[in-house]
Amino acid sequence: MTNASRTRTAGLRRRSFIGASLAVAAFPLAAPALAQGRQRALRFGSPMPTNTSYHAAMVTFADELAKLSNNRLKVDLFPNAQLGGLKDMLTAVQLGTQSMLITVPAWYSNFIKQMDVLSLPFLTASPERLRSALEGGLGERLSGHAAAAGFKLLSPWMIGPRHMVNNVRPIHAPKDMEGLKLRVISSQVYLQAFRALGANPVAMDYAEVYLAMQQHTIDGYDLGLPDVLSGKYYEVSKFASLTSHVIDTFIVGMNKTLWDGFSSEEQAMINQALKLATDQQWDAQTRALNEAREKLGSLMQINDITAAERAVFVTATGPVVQQFETSLGKDLIDEARRALGAA
Repeated sequence: MTNASRTRTAGLRRRSFIGASLAVAAFPLAAPALAQGRQRALRFGSPMPTNTSYHAAMVTFADELAKLSNNRLKVDLFPNAQLGGLKDMLTAVQLGTQSMLITVPAWYSNFIKQMDVLSLPFLTASPERLRSALEGGLGERLSGHAAAAGFKLLSPWMIGPRHMVNNVRPIHAPKDMEGLKLRVISSQVYLQAFRALGANPVAMDYAEVYLAMQQHTIDGYDLGLPDVLSGKYYEVSKFASLTSHVIDTFIVGMNKTLWDGFSSEEQAMINQALKLATDQQWDAQTRALNEAREKLGSLMQINDITAAERAVFVTATGPVVQQFETSLGKDLIDEARRALGAA
């Protein structure tokens, strides 16, 4: 077992909103209990293409759940924003017309403002610290807020560090971002953070970014390198600056009423299937991060950020973190700092 695997295993100690950490030892469970019931289909939407670790995890989840439930729980997959943009899918899941989705905390924050704590710049030390926090007390606290908004948060899928990508120039300091029109997630944290760095942020759905870059409607965006590669954004982008300003995650979410309507056996099956999919996704995404850096090196100009340069970014965005103490609560931000390792 690798050190990373040991870290992830240790992160499963506490019961939290990560449903995949629950009841894993309870199987083989009562698949026969479902044998006489009717088949139920879950609509699972994603904004991402099929050549990603996220979609592979969705396939694993669907296959494993079908096996565990004796084909009584069926998952229909809708990648590539087939069910609409992220705001549309979140609204549909909240209303119950869509069963499940994956999206980042910043998009959840339009419905659950406390999720914005996970998007505060330079607050997370590593993907491993993020997973541990979400499978611990911080995740449990956020789960309560999500439930009040009609969501059941189930499992974190690793994205990794987000970096600045643009068509104008390499970025080494906030001054290099001045005047750049950069796409951001529709989140007040992202909008304020990018303004603090001198950019002109434009809130835009992920599905619109490629065309906006192609048509020069925007100068750039922030994204993880595997997603730059899988989405072929290198075709419309020149520079990638490895700022790692946010360590991001997709969170699998479900309509809360739908979740509550499942029997305990069904919930345990969903949890077990997600646990398998989540572990596989984290392993695959770790490899994808390394492979993307290597492949994109010949397709774009990539620059690292030194420790001294990073310190300037941290100082420039410090007031943004303080600004959100009022809306998010200083105690929540302090808890996040401790849990996430404040990079």
